[in-house]
Amino acid sequence: MGTIHTLLPRLTINRQFIEDFISTDNVPCFAMGVVEERKSLRAFLAIRTIKTIPSEVSYGGFNFGHSLLGNSKFEVVHFAFEFYNFQTFNVLVNPNNHIAQTVLSMMIENREYFFFALSSSGEATAFKTEIHQSILSVIESNLDRIKNSKTTADQYAQTRSSFIKNPQPAGTMLNWVCRDNIKYLDLVEDTIILNPA
Repeated sequence: MGTIHTLLPRLTINRQFIEDFISTDNVPCFAMGVVEERKSLRAFLAIRTIKTIPSEVSYGGFNFGHSLLGNSKFEVVHFAFEFYNFQTFNVLVNPNNHIAQTVLSMMIENREYFFFALSSSGEATAFKTEIHQSILSVIESNLDRIKNSKTTADQYAQTRSSFIKNPQPAGTMLNWVCRDNIKYLDLVEDTIILNPA
């Protein structure tokens, strides 16, 4: 787990992304994108859960895992978020996706990312965390494959279906949402300011 920084500055994020992420019926879910912090772009990972993550759990942070699934012909990125003594969440991402490639490259370049957790009741947790070197090394070693990925929608769907039958680690599967609109990466035209407490 990385270091959690509790004092956050104002963050700029795409307004349409926020509206779409909050309004999706496809919960529990995951999305990724970019925020602006002090005039610098940073990656973010976000989850929406059905059950609120208790504050005492979120204060303890989470274990962030990453692996690459597939074979010599295609690849699918797996993320796991283990909230200690609470719940583990899994998500699969097709690396043949502009938003995914942008966010993963940014995570490696900056060696940190923002994490947002929203519940169906409207409660939110946000923090900035550094990527542990062991996780960073795995992502870095796979970055060329990710950037050159040709994974099809069918290959992604089949991998996701197989993973759901035997998830490793065991946990709740998140639906990957807000993934096809590259305008979500625009932090100039249509933005909203987040003021973390």
